[in-house]
Amino acid sequence: MNSPDRLGRLVFAWACVIGLCLACTHAAPAPTAPDMSEVRRVAPDRIDTGTLLVLHYHRPDGDYDGWNVWAWADGRDGAAHRMTGRDAFGVYAKIRFADRLDRVNFIVRLNEWEKKDVDRDRSATVGKNGVAEIWLASEDANVYKDPRKIDFNLAVRAAFLDRSDLVRVTLSQPCDPAVIKAESARLEVAGRAIAVAGVEPFKPSGARLSRGFNLKFSQPLGPNDVAESMTLKLAGFEPTRVYARNVLSESGFVALDAELGSRCTAKATVFTTWSPISRSVDVLLYDSAVATEPSRVVPMTRGESGVWSANVDGSLHGTYYQYRFRSYGKSRTVADVHCFAASADSARSMVIDLSRTDPEGFDDHALPKSASPTDEVIYEVHVRDFSIDDASAPVDHRGKFLGLTHTNPGGEGGASTGLSHLKDLGITAVHLLPIHDYTAELDEYNWGYWTALFNVPEAQYGTRPHDPAHTIRELKQTIQTLHEHDVRVILDVVYNHTSTSFESSPFDQAVPWYYFRTTYDGRLRNESGCGNAFADERPMARKYIVDSLKYWVTEYKVDGFRFDLLGMHHPETVREAVKELRAIRPDLTIYGEPWTGGGPTHFGRGAQRNTTVAIFNDHLRNAIRGDLDGTQTGFATGPGGDVAAVKRGITGGIDDFTTRAGESVNYVSAHDNRTFWDKLEHTHPALDDATKRAMQKLAHGLVLTGQGVPFIHGGADFARTKGGNHNSYNAGDAVNRFDWRRKAAYIDVHRYVAGLIELRRAHPAFRMDQAETIHRAVKFLPATNVLAYEIDGAVVKDAWPRIVVIANGEPDEQACDLPEGRWAVVVDSRSAGTKTLRVVERRVVLPGYSMVVAHGAQ
Repeated sequence: MNSPDRLGRLVFAWACVIGLCLACTHAAPAPTAPDMSEVRRVAPDRIDTGTLLVLHYHRPDGDYDGWNVWAWADGRDGAAHRMTGRDAFGVYAKIRFADRLDRVNFIVRLNEWEKKDVDRDRSATVGKNGVAEIWLASEDANVYKDPRKIDFNLAVRAAFLDRSDLVRVTLSQPCDPAVIKAESARLEVAGRAIAVAGVEPFKPSGARLSRGFNLKFSQPLGPNDVAESMTLKLAGFEPTRVYARNVLSESGFVALDAELGSRCTAKATVFTTWSPISRSVDVLLYDSAVATEPSRVVPMTRGESGVWSANVDGSLHGTYYQYRFRSYGKSRTVADVHCFAASADSARSMVIDLSRTDPEGFDDHALPKSASPTDEVIYEVHVRDFSIDDASAPVDHRGKFLGLTHTNPGGEGGASTGLSHLKDLGITAVHLLPIHDYTAELDEYNWGYWTALFNVPEAQYGTRPHDPAHTIRELKQTIQTLHEHDVRVILDVVYNHTSTSFESSPFDQAVPWYYFRTTYDGRLRNESGCGNAFADERPMARKYIVDSLKYWVTEYKVDGFRFDLLGMHHPETVREAVKELRAIRPDLTIYGEPWTGGGPTHFGRGAQRNTTVAIFNDHLRNAIRGDLDGTQTGFATGPGGDVAAVKRGITGGIDDFTTRAGESVNYVSAHDNRTFWDKLEHTHPALDDATKRAMQKLAHGLVLTGQGVPFIHGGADFARTKGGNHNSYNAGDAVNRFDWRRKAAYIDVHRYVAGLIELRRAHPAFRMDQAETIHRAVKFLPATNVLAYEIDGAVVKDAWPRIVVIANGEPDEQACDLPEGRWAVVVDSRSAGTKTLRVVERRVVLPGYSMVVAHGAQ
């Protein structure tokens, strides 16, 4: 996930976030409210062509400097628009679209994504006249067509128990801090009153008015108090419900040793969950996934730290269930976030005896080992894409987990497909785009970056999607088969956000306001660009992530993880996860994206140092390809490349942001953005096919001969295209499928990449890890218009004691002087591998966009 705002990436049920005012109780009108008698419409009655959005915006502080609108039509790129008018309401922007639209989407932001007024995408419905005129009040998520419906009265927006002795109160508008007085405030908990000992306003530096106040109490609340009704009473305001938030991270509420979820044996089934704010929790048992009423209700018992449990005699294997939480005056019925199986629609969990899902021999089958992270050659695959268009695969396996196990050594044009393709290519691991349960219909295409239940495999990838146990068994069979062919399995995990929020979220309904990052007044922080941000800085949220990762390693025997938007996770979470995972399997491959979806970066480039975690080297990516979706060129895509940047990248980033090469994932393309081939076609629309093939080979040659962890976008070895689509997350099979017929047409590219992988795996000189070793072994050669270096293979006891690598990123042929001696060429512009193609001395000439690898000849 690369784009900062992730517009259009995922579709969410945003209706659940409308009306964020938790307790808007009225007092006097705020002094900063607009004079509504002077507010007028400015849009025309109709326009003949196109679409016009008129967006009015009011800020109570009157400071509009830098605020602008990012607007877009569905399926289109967005653009920035200035506020160009001012009236009695505030400021407004007039935004025109060439097409007649049904709706337009927008974000009100400060400068270039410095801040969002409301941290989510919003939309306005366009009338038949082609016009949408709307009014927005700062930090109010609602979109108003009638400004008179906006409530500018001073009210309590939210009240959160953020410490056992402190409530944070937010008002709807800034006001004089004297409005809130300690002597006229109290907290009522289960009928007893707790006095306020002090009031501290929090406001921007230098500001006179304040919206927020910290109310400190004379005595702290106990762990059981949060399950009681907590009401804040302030003079001049109606009583306000208080919600427990940051207080739940205090030691009395943390249950790090709890074994959460449902587990069953032949003798008993045990249910365990965590919800310290609930007054009661029940297990609802159902006879089927679609039964309208539970067949049995089992009350749970509250234990220490807010852990609830229930024991039922006998095995409930295959029984569907939900939890019913009663908290804050509501009954909330949702799936178990800790469950291991669920209905296809994610609405109900299912009790599963996991020992009954193991294929024969699964428990003790041999796991492929990795001696060093730089030994890995990663191939990124989406389960459905890989086999949906493979005519040689069984029909019921196409697009499924089992489609990854299909072997076909000679497909159309003699090109292999399926697992045979992976073996022919020589990769060591497949990186599977998210396979965890996500919010989608069974026939709905999606990449899967909107997880619902993190311990459950996605139903649509099973051949019997309404049989959760069978889906689990098929996934295990797939992993076992890949392992038997020495292919490791890495899961793409998306713990940074979930697919739903508020009433639709099983996380938020289990413990409201805990699992997601929120602003001081309770609005979701959209740091992922997908609607919410998982609050892994909180102990029980962090525990959820770590427990889930360990589960996938122990139960499914996966070989590693790729973290989506790793930059969103706190370093403490990453370190804890790595420590726990390495204790189970030291050779796990762990890497991620060191960026976010628009929020603050917690684990950025450099944070991975000495953690055994690798990150994507976007510096090298950009140096080789240029920009992601535009027409800027890089070393392998046009003349005048940044040779210095490529040098830093192909030495594993050790002179940039890493401490060792194993911390750098080297790549030129992935599922996000244009494929490398589409980037070439977009950048050079008139370029001949032969030159584009040469660029494709050169780019991947730099990745596969460089120090670090090589990563290949699935299908790039046969010039994969998505028709130019740069964000194909829901574009369907026609765009995303592996076109196996294309492999035969671009078999030269495939064989070239396979030869480079063979070369890499055969020679440790291309797989060094330690910075000291690389500095000793790699010496860049004086050269003009080419990149050239010599590797001292003897440093790592390579069978080839001397190796030279030369790359020409210019369109014209270039000559390069060779070190003294005779050199056996194993890679040139046409072929790659370990066999000698020819022997050269003194000088070598490279065609445009090509490379040479040679070793000292006897």
